[in-house]
Amino acid sequence: MTSSLSAPETDFDSSVLHHIKQRGWSVLTIPEDAEGPGFAFTVGLWANCQHPELILIGQPTAAMQAGLSAASQAIHDRQQRYSAGYTTPDLLAGHLCQFIPVPPASYRDYLGYALRLYGNEEFPVLQCVWSDHQGRFPWQPGASDALREQQPTLGSVQQSTAH
Repeated sequence: MTSSLSAPETDFDSSVLHHIKQRGWSVLTIPEDAEGPGFAFTVGLWANCQHPELILIGQPTAAMQAGLSAASQAIHDRQQRYSAGYTTPDLLAGHLCQFIPVPPASYRDYLGYALRLYGNEEFPVLQCVWSDHQGRFPWQPGASDALREQQPTLGSVQQSTAH
């Protein structure tokens, strides 16, 4: 049920809302540009599963689409719920992923479309932060500046809960 999402205003909205109605979520991708790295985010997880929306930054578009689609399918099938601090090797090949909460102050820069679809309804978001190939996250000692630049962390790091 997508009752908490606004009515479509454009053909693109209609397409996204149709996808959400069919699957329970949609993954939207934004390509890298002069302002920063590419990213992808979900819309519909909160409306349909009462699960935070997800965002992933700085990987190739196909990898972000596949990772968020796999996570969303697991959430929709009630096989998985992600929370702040949860760490998993299952979403991006060769990388650990840890979820951190995204503060609403970051929504406008990254989730403007989701804000519009949800209207006045508040919704939580988790960022899926990925490690380097040695398992280091951007905030950890030994992580490269390139890793930090490739994926800005939008929120605060929580205590890790490996699964």
